[in-house]
Amino acid sequence: MDYTIYRIIIVLSAMLICTAAFLLNKKSRNISRFKKASALVLAIVTVSVSLLHNEAVSIVIGLNRGPSPFGDDLFQTAFATILIWFTYAAILITVIAQFFEYDTFKYAIRFFAIPVFIFDVIFFKTYAVANVGLEESVGYLQAVKFMPFIAASLSLGLAIALANLICDKLPRKKLLEILAIIGTTVACVISVMPAFVPQVLLGFFRFKDIKFSDFSEPHRFVLYFSIIIPLIVFHLLKNKNSETKRFAMIFISFAACFTYLSYFELSDWITLNEFPLDICSMVIILLPIVLLTKRSGIFYFCLFLGVLAALTNILFPANEGIDITATESVRFWMQQYFVFSVPILCVALKIFKRPDFPALFRSILVFTVYFVIALLIDTWMVNYDLYNDYLNFDSNYLLSIFGDFSVSFKSIDLAINLGKIKLVFYPFYQYVVFLSYLLLAVLMWFAYKLLFSTWDKSEDRRLRERDYKMMKKELKDFLGTKPADAPLYGDDSPKLVLREFSKKYGTNKHYSVDHVSFKVRGGEIFGFLGPNGAGKSTIIKSIVGIQTITSGSIEISGYDVERQSVQAKLNTGFVPDHYALYENLTGREYINYIADLYDVDQEKRNETIEKYVQRFQLSHSFDNQMKTYSHGMKQKIAIMAALVHDPKVWILDEPLTGLDPNSIFEVKECMKEHAAKGNIVFFSSHIIDVVEKICDKIAIIKKGKLRAVASVAELDAQNIDLEELYLHVITADEKDEIINIGGDDIIDVAIDSIPKKAEAQTV
Repeated sequence: MDYTIYRIIIVLSAMLICTAAFLLNKKSRNISRFKKASALVLAIVTVSVSLLHNEAVSIVIGLNRGPSPFGDDLFQTAFATILIWFTYAAILITVIAQFFEYDTFKYAIRFFAIPVFIFDVIFFKTYAVANVGLEESVGYLQAVKFMPFIAASLSLGLAIALANLICDKLPRKKLLEILAIIGTTVACVISVMPAFVPQVLLGFFRFKDIKFSDFSEPHRFVLYFSIIIPLIVFHLLKNKNSETKRFAMIFISFAACFTYLSYFELSDWITLNEFPLDICSMVIILLPIVLLTKRSGIFYFCLFLGVLAALTNILFPANEGIDITATESVRFWMQQYFVFSVPILCVALKIFKRPDFPALFRSILVFTVYFVIALLIDTWMVNYDLYNDYLNFDSNYLLSIFGDFSVSFKSIDLAINLGKIKLVFYPFYQYVVFLSYLLLAVLMWFAYKLLFSTWDKSEDRRLRERDYKMMKKELKDFLGTKPADAPLYGDDSPKLVLREFSKKYGTNKHYSVDHVSFKVRGGEIFGFLGPNGAGKSTIIKSIVGIQTITSGSIEISGYDVERQSVQAKLNTGFVPDHYALYENLTGREYINYIADLYDVDQEKRNETIEKYVQRFQLSHSFDNQMKTYSHGMKQKIAIMAALVHDPKVWILDEPLTGLDPNSIFEVKECMKEHAAKGNIVFFSSHIIDVVEKICDKIAIIKKGKLRAVASVAELDAQNIDLEELYLHVITADEKDEIINIGGDDIIDVAIDSIPKKAEAQTV
């Protein structure tokens, strides 16, 4: 056979396809579709070649033993084996890179796939013989029959790789990025390793008379790998974005699926006896599809039943001894590792959500369908003297577990005649087996709940510690020579400043609060008005540090709420609209607990507590458990807790709800007294009369935007009713000018020394 002809055909075909891609790209046509279509053809041709026959070199047992298609040429045998391995990796990288835009894989095509394809062309005879065998051993016609498929696979792979080289411009990479690309490429190559490679290169490495059920050293060795490999993969991917994680799992899944299917030939599937319908085989075939389509029901079937089956095989393999490098052994362990680890990794990396009860229910539905189909096929094949036992009905494990119980149940059968076909079922026994699988799935669900809840708590703690260290470092860099507890802006006098503050929840495209800026000075009572859902509580929760800030900044007494959260909170007192108290404590115990948090000295706290106990008339109930208190009494305790450390900024969210008239009066008096000492009182309310009587300044917010600011004194001077103003603002068109009545001093225009990301909104 003249292999030079095939070399020429491969090169010319590759050049033709590559030229077509270049012309399409030059004419600004959709080159992406062309490359994807070519990649699909390449994948189909490669899988077809693999399914039509097994590689001739796969039967070699060690380089110094036969039967090798290269005879006694050890180097040629080793080189051909590695060439086939690397070619499969190059093809998979080239195919998948056309569907996912990652620079790493484009670099892998340039510096790995293209050189491999060039080697294939140069050493085409070696590559072809390693795949098909010598003409003398397989026959001329047999060899010629496969050559067009092999040539087509190489020409398509080379063409697509060269098209990527010509059409894609890649940025230069730094040293660490180059090392990451090399590491990723090596990992991809390892994941595509054919199962026969260790047998060919190393020969048999046999452990004799080893029972894996005894957990011997070799057994423990393979068990360690089942834990170490997924842990390594997890730590390499845990800080990547979600799409990168998903892509990594997709690549590993396709690599495992291709490696698994390459073991078979089409002739093996003529009868259902060899068809891969056992649970582990189904998982290998289904996972790539599941990851592409995100079908959660099928995924959780893989997670509950697939992982269970693989774990059973890893812990109790059927063979009593092992040739650890034999193709069968390598293939078995690669299959079990994949089925066991990849579904768990998909959940650990949050590609799929943590398994809940609905997920368990969906997986049971999928398993029920699978169980019925596998049972029918198993029963059907008995008529042809074939039996695969997909569901392990005759498994020694199940029979040993059920014992005599299983024998008695299997004596009850149900025969159904379909013409010449007789289907014999053992309904009670098979139903018990089905329930056993379901019970094990439920136990797996409980195990996952425990595992991932513990995992998430540990990960949350780790991330918090990391973020805290990062925040401390950023604050130190920002403050420079200033001490960490020094105000970031000016001095620590009472003030509240919002600069271009915006808040957006999750992936929502719309802002709940949109670029709000204002300033409140010491001695002022500031009223915050707006309809429900306008953004009042969002702003308040961000001021007190309950919610994060999307953009902009908030300052409390010179301290940045994000960067100096502890110092900002020490200067803040907060009364929420929905408070949560430790109701098994007495009022006195709770207030003392809050005072301890703020490090209030004993003399001062006793004085403050006594003052407010008398003011709020709590003397007779203050030493009772708070669960016996009325709503109004609990509200008073929340107010006392906010004032026990005499904060410079007192913030209240709907503070008068549920209070009796006398208590409302006392709360208003507390507000006035607190502001009279030079502090700030900032509160939201729907009771406009109260706001108008006690506030110095007000602001009105609508749909997350500040729409009006006003000095109450100026409103009185101009004889403007606050209620009329409020109704006018919330019913006005959003395009109307913002209303400003004597409120310039609350807008952030006075602090010129602080750099801003954007110009403060003009009011």
